[in-house]
Formats: sequence, C-alpha cells, structure tokens
Amino acid sequence: LGGAGELTAVRVEDALFGEELLGKININTADGEELERLSGIGEKTARAIIAYRAENGAFQQAEDIMDVPGIGEKTFEKIKDDICVE
Repeated sequence: LGGAGELTAVRVEDALFGEELLGKININTADGEELERLSGIGEKTARAIIAYRAENGAFQQAEDIMDVPGIGEKTFEKIKDDICVE
C-alpha cells in the first residue's frame, strides 16, 4: 500500500465524512439542514422527521421514514438511495 506521495484506494463504503457516509445522510443523526438536502424534503418535513425521531426513537431501517407524516412512497423512492440509518 502507498508510501509517501502515493495514492491508495478506499472503498466508498469505508470512506466517512462527518456523520455521513459519502453521499448518504443518516436519518437518525442528521439535523434539519442535512435533511433538507434530500429531494422533496423541505423545512417542514425535516422538522417532522426530527420530531418523529425524538418521540419514537431511532429509525431501524430506511423504510421506517415513511411513518413520518408527509413522507409517502413517492418521496421515499426519491430519497431511498441517499439515506441510511447507521
């Protein structure tokens, strides 16, 4: 593996950027601003996600976000590849 000045490959799955996996937003830890980066999620829905999380605990799987009022199958289809729960 690379010495000084050499590049090494890192799998995307292993590359961490803050609380987010590259390209994925953790719906259990994201703040409103991060959630609003998701397609179809505005300020009101971001607040609803955070409130739901506070009342019900962590999402166990990405699909659980559809339990949040205002998020149905269409919205989930738009964001499912951009979210994670851990």
